[in-house]
Amino acid sequence: MRHADRRSPSSVAPLLLQVSASMGLLLLAPTVTQALPTPPDQGAPTGRQRGGASRGDCVDYQDLTALVPVVDGIVWSQTSSPTPNFFFYVPEALTADMPLELVVQDSEDNYVFRQQFSVDAPPGILRIPVSAENAGLSSGEAYLWTFSIYCDAARPSSSVSVFGTIQRVDDTGVVEGDRPLPPDQQLDLAQQYAETGLWHEALALTLSLYPTDSDEAEYLEMLESLLETAGISDIAPTVPVREVPE
Repeated sequence: MRHADRRSPSSVAPLLLQVSASMGLLLLAPTVTQALPTPPDQGAPTGRQRGGASRGDCVDYQDLTALVPVVDGIVWSQTSSPTPNFFFYVPEALTADMPLELVVQDSEDNYVFRQQFSVDAPPGILRIPVSAENAGLSSGEAYLWTFSIYCDAARPSSSVSVFGTIQRVDDTGVVEGDRPLPPDQQLDLAQQYAETGLWHEALALTLSLYPTDSDEAEYLEMLESLLETAGISDIAPTVPVREVPE
């Protein structure tokens, strides 16, 4: 599987986005168990969780971070959904003249999902949902994803990217139920996701429940635990403040 190409996006498509602003909050000792399933021995790319060194226009975005774990040296995560959410920490504000792109490819380099967009947003966390363009992710299959920021639309080489592998699984034993749950039971469900290794579900549900009041210790503890497990505890807890419809 080759790395997704770095062509400059030519079209802009809106998507659901959650942007978060950092808060100076007390860090709590984690008590949530996050299972990190071992990647299969299939020669998966090691990936890149953080943007790393960059030059020119992209130097301010070199701390771009994918909110996914690194397992045995591989940027790797699991989901049970055909259309999971991806989360990325963007260290500096984004502007409408900066193209962004999320690509998901199968083992034969076919595009399962490719979203090109731009947005005005302060520093924080972007939540990008995968739509079911081609029936979404297939159970048991692993996919390479790449998220890129093109700091100069006229120069595709002026970009910073993170990439990794996601696998869809099933039969996790997590019972979701058919009725909406109150917030406390939703937090319990997020903990079940974490315990069964469903990273994307655990993080998505936790962030959706994150309160605006800084004294909600349970939510802070859950989110801190997830970030620490993923090796990105230096990213402060954040609060979703904005959504852009698909």
